[in-house]
Amino acid sequence: MKKVIFLLVALSLLPWKTRAQETSPRSFTLQEAITFALEHNKQLQASAMNIELYKQKVRETIAQGLPQVNGSVDYSTNFNHEMDFGGMKITMKDQSNAKLSLQQLLFNGQWLVGVRASRLAHRLAAQQIDITEQEVVENVCNSYYNILACRRMLAILDRNIQLMNDSFEHTRDMFSAGVMEETDVDQLRVSVGQLENSRLSMQRTLEVSHNLLRIQMGIEGDTPVTLSDDLECFIDPDANARLALQPFHVEENLQYRLVATQTEVNKKLLDAEKWSHAPTLAGLYSYTHKILKPELDMSPKHAAGLSLSIPIFSGMQRDAKIKQARVTLEQSLVNKSLLEEQLAMQERQLKFELNNAMENYNLQKENIEVANRVLDSYKRKYEVGTRSSMELTQANTTYLQAENNYTSAVLALLQARLNLEKLYNRLPHVQ
Repeated sequence: MKKVIFLLVALSLLPWKTRAQETSPRSFTLQEAITFALEHNKQLQASAMNIELYKQKVRETIAQGLPQVNGSVDYSTNFNHEMDFGGMKITMKDQSNAKLSLQQLLFNGQWLVGVRASRLAHRLAAQQIDITEQEVVENVCNSYYNILACRRMLAILDRNIQLMNDSFEHTRDMFSAGVMEETDVDQLRVSVGQLENSRLSMQRTLEVSHNLLRIQMGIEGDTPVTLSDDLECFIDPDANARLALQPFHVEENLQYRLVATQTEVNKKLLDAEKWSHAPTLAGLYSYTHKILKPELDMSPKHAAGLSLSIPIFSGMQRDAKIKQARVTLEQSLVNKSLLEEQLAMQERQLKFELNNAMENYNLQKENIEVANRVLDSYKRKYEVGTRSSMELTQANTTYLQAENNYTSAVLALLQARLNLEKLYNRLPHVQ
C-alpha cells in the first residue's frame, strides 16, 4: 500500500517538474544569444534547407550526362494464327522478350555549361543563407539593445518614483503642519502618478521586446529570458573611432557577393543558349533476351550504335533565347555596377551617421550629469522651502528627459555602428 501511495505521489509530481524545467529562466550574453539564434532561428533553418535542395539539383544536372540504363519486358500473342505458304502452314507462336538498354551522352555543350551553372546556383543559395544569418544577427542585436535600454529606463523610473514619493510624503506632512499649501501636495501627487504610468508603459514595452527576442532566437514563448550584459559595456569609443576610419572593400559586402555570383550565373546561361546550336552525340547499346521466340528468329541479341542530333532550324527560337540571355547578362552587369556605387555612397552616409552619433552621445552624457546636479540642488532647496513644488517637478522632468535622450543616444550609436558593421560584413558572428 505504501509503495502504491509513493508511486501516485511521484507521478503527480512529474508534470509539475516538467513544466518547471520548460519554464526555467535562460540567461544570455549578447554573443550567447547570437549563437543560440543561429542554431535555432526557424527562418534560418528553413533557408538552410535550400543548401540541400540545390545540392540535389546539382546531382540531377550531372546525372543527365551519366549512363542511362533501362529495362523492359514485353509479351505478344497472335492467338496461334496460321500462315499458309502454298499448302504449308506455319503457326505463329507467342513471343516474349526481356530487353536491357544503355544510353550514354558523349557530347552536349549545354550539359557541360549547365553543370557549372548549377554549381554556381549552389553557391548562390549559400550566399543567401549568409545574408539571412546576417539579418538574424542584426535583429538579435537590436532587440538585445532595446531590452537593455528599457531595463535602464525602468531602473531610473524606479529611483525617480522613490525620490518623488519621498518628496510627496514630506510635502504632505508639511501641509498637515500648515507649512505647505495643498497645491504643492496635489502637484507632487500628479507627478508621482505620471511617473507610475510611465513605468507601466515601459514594462509593457519591455515584455514586447522580450517576446520579439524569443521569436528571433527560436525560444519557446513561455520561457523567461534574462540578459547578462549591461548597456554600457557596448559603448567602446576607441572601437567606434577605428570603425569610422576603416576602409571599405566592396567585395566583402554580402549583397555585392550575391549580385556578383548572379552575374556569373547569367554568363553561364548565355553560354548554354549559345551551345544550343551545337550537335549532341550519344552512344546506344541494347541486349535482348528471347524468353518466347518464333521458330524463325533473325533478330540479334546485341545492338549498338551512335546517335548524332544536329539542330538545323528552329524558327529563330534559339536566336531569340540567346538575345534574351544576353540582355539579362547586361542587366546584371549594370545592376552590379549600380550596387557598387550605392554601397560606396551608403558607406559615406553611415560613417557620417556614426560620427554624429558619437558626438551626440558625448553631449547627452554631459547633459545627464548637469540635469542630475540641478535636480539634487532643487530637491535640497525644496526641502528647506526656497523652491516650489512646480520648480521641483520641472527639474525632475528635465532630468528624466535628459536620461531618455541619453538612452536614445546610446541606441542611436549602437545602431549606427551595427549598420556600418553590416555593410562591412563585420557583425558579431560565431566563426
